[in-house]
Amino acid sequence: MSVGLDVGSSQIRCLRLRGEQTVGSSSRALFAVLPDASEYRALLEAGHIPFAICDGALALIGDNAAAYSSLFHVRPQSLLPHGRLPTNDPVARQCLAALVEALLGEPDQPGEMCCVTLPGGEMFQSLATSNELEFLTRLIRLRGFTPQVLPAGMAAILAHLVSRSFTGIGLSFGAATSELVLAHRGIQVAIATIPRGGDWMDELIAEHFEFVFRDTDGASFLNLEQARAHRERLKSVLASTSDPESQFLTDVYQDLAYGLIRTAAEEFTQQPRALDVPQPLAVVVVGGVARTQGFRILLQNAFETARFPLEIGNIQFATDDTFAVARGCLINAQLETEVRSARPRAA
Repeated sequence: MSVGLDVGSSQIRCLRLRGEQTVGSSSRALFAVLPDASEYRALLEAGHIPFAICDGALALIGDNAAAYSSLFHVRPQSLLPHGRLPTNDPVARQCLAALVEALLGEPDQPGEMCCVTLPGGEMFQSLATSNELEFLTRLIRLRGFTPQVLPAGMAAILAHLVSRSFTGIGLSFGAATSELVLAHRGIQVAIATIPRGGDWMDELIAEHFEFVFRDTDGASFLNLEQARAHRERLKSVLASTSDPESQFLTDVYQDLAYGLIRTAAEEFTQQPRALDVPQPLAVVVVGGVARTQGFRILLQNAFETARFPLEIGNIQFATDDTFAVARGCLINAQLETEVRSARPRAA
């Protein structure tokens, strides 16, 4: 069997086969730290709230951090802020390891393939010694799996462009990064990535609307959870609006879409191989950022304004498929498993 693991700075999702059934699990990529005091332990135990003891502190992990941090007036923090692994935060590293291990579980057999996407996009593939890549792939190996890294945009193509022979463009608007992948018959041809996504948007929104959180010590922080909730309540983004608040939010969405398409246009123009892919190209879009109504128009405008060098055909939004990237990883892991198992017979 195989496993697909989608590691993001906002959410971590895992998808695997159990017999003939596909089983998925997910959790917010958050943690919150409480002092290791008897009164906090008593409250947590009385409320049947799971917690971990990490580096002399009590830690709420994943969905529990999102649900209960406000109850204790502590700040929920990302396990992978901006898609990066904190180097000087042992609690965050321990919490991330515990969460990934819980979602992965045990392999059905030693060396089972685990295809994983990482929140930093292509930089994790080029920086073979990066902290994030080394930490997560080692963690996967320690669980008994064989890791394989795949871009989120490529995973989206595998999950949703089977009828197009896995040829087209995969757009992934994640929390830490956004990326555009061009593939031909299941082979990645080109990729473009920008370090912007939902986290970047939430920081701008929190600063603009002065969403602030104060902890028990009186320290002030940008309330990114409030900004995220505010963004997700937005019903639509329009090309033009007279409402200043809506216009600001629309501009943020527009800047994100244009920034990615413009970057891809500049990079692909310099890659003749990319321009030889049969056109027009189907496009599949994944990621919660793109779920807002009206984003399709902003994206279409971005392709036109940026003078994208490839002809775009149908644009399919798969934003309601929260396991799309994990499913693409699972498909890739299954294909890789089949290829590896066939090699000894071919020899």
